[in-house]
Amino acid sequence: MLPFGLHKGALTAAGLALLALCALWQMMFSYQEQQNFLEKFEKNTVPHPRNVIALTYAAKQKHMLEADLLTAQAMLRQALTVNPSFVPAWLSLAELKNDQGDKEKASALLDHADRLTQGLKRWRWEKALTAYQLGRNELLPAELSYIIAEIGGKPRTDALQLAFSIWPPPEELLANTGNGNLSHLLAYAVGKNMVQHALFFWDEIQASGREWQNKEALALIDMLIRQGELQAGAQIWKTHFNPDHLLYNGKFTTPFLNQAFGWRTGKKQNFDLLIQKNPEQPLSNTVHYRFKGWDNINFTHLYQIVPVQGGKEYILRAEMKSQRVTTNQRPYLELSGYKCKAPVAASEMVESTQEWKAHLVSLAVPEECAAIVVRLRRKESNHIDNKLAGQIWLKNVDLAPVDSIRQLKNAAAP
Repeated sequence: MLPFGLHKGALTAAGLALLALCALWQMMFSYQEQQNFLEKFEKNTVPHPRNVIALTYAAKQKHMLEADLLTAQAMLRQALTVNPSFVPAWLSLAELKNDQGDKEKASALLDHADRLTQGLKRWRWEKALTAYQLGRNELLPAELSYIIAEIGGKPRTDALQLAFSIWPPPEELLANTGNGNLSHLLAYAVGKNMVQHALFFWDEIQASGREWQNKEALALIDMLIRQGELQAGAQIWKTHFNPDHLLYNGKFTTPFLNQAFGWRTGKKQNFDLLIQKNPEQPLSNTVHYRFKGWDNINFTHLYQIVPVQGGKEYILRAEMKSQRVTTNQRPYLELSGYKCKAPVAASEMVESTQEWKAHLVSLAVPEECAAIVVRLRRKESNHIDNKLAGQIWLKNVDLAPVDSIRQLKNAAAP
């Protein structure tokens, strides 16, 4: 038996030798990975005969860029000899056979790749593309619906783009991709400003009783507004978001939506914006602007698009307070038409300093107008001392038809 010291030294030496072997293996592995990477992306490098990724990539280059089908086929067969389950090589071989005119062989190779990918997420988009190139459209409904439902990111977007191009009518598109993908179909249609498709998918969601999120409906309404489909957008808005009022969130109890028919606000570059509790009304908040005196602001930053009925007169009322507001041009309320010819109506400006006061402005809306814009406004000043400073507060904003206000007054009269 070795003495304890020699025994310990032998163990240490053995450990160091093992670590050295591990380091050598790691270095060799890293070198091989580096070679694989270089072989994949350098066309002129001959791929390692056992690197299936590099072989398949090089074969693709030979096929698509150099039209060297024989060399490409040899590389793909070598890759499949190394790894018979490497689906990209089977798909590339199917495309190659298709370009050689052997449609039957190409189709058989695609079917083999299809069997290899059953139950797998990987390579489904590549398989769908190959099926599309080979004219095997009977495989596309299952493949595209799976990719859209189960695989996010770019593959989903690409699959949606292909599906929308293959099946243009929304009814056919839905039949081939499935009701489970309604939300994805709606989102894609909204993103591409496809009004009729988006409305069809929204109606299908409503009819099916499927759950939907507010952001989906708001994005749809926002798209409809941009595309001039105000009545369609207003119908969804009134049904699901604002059934009881013309103006939305006039007491500022919820955050600004910055879309649809909610409040929109610009970037806060030369003023501070605060939403504060209204101590006099627990269910009401106050908008507080603090202007920094840096710029001669053309202030259009707080506004709301409101769907209305053309041919009626509307009156806007809001309470405002101010403190040490500078220049001859100070904030006021404004009404104007949205994407229609209508006069611009303005209330009186706030005083430099004033306590809470009601400000009113009315607008006779032309028949052709389906919406108006309610805005807190301040024009640029042409005075030398023109930089806007001071504070204003805004609360209890409301909009109503003049006729309804008159009816209320007449009903209250003795």
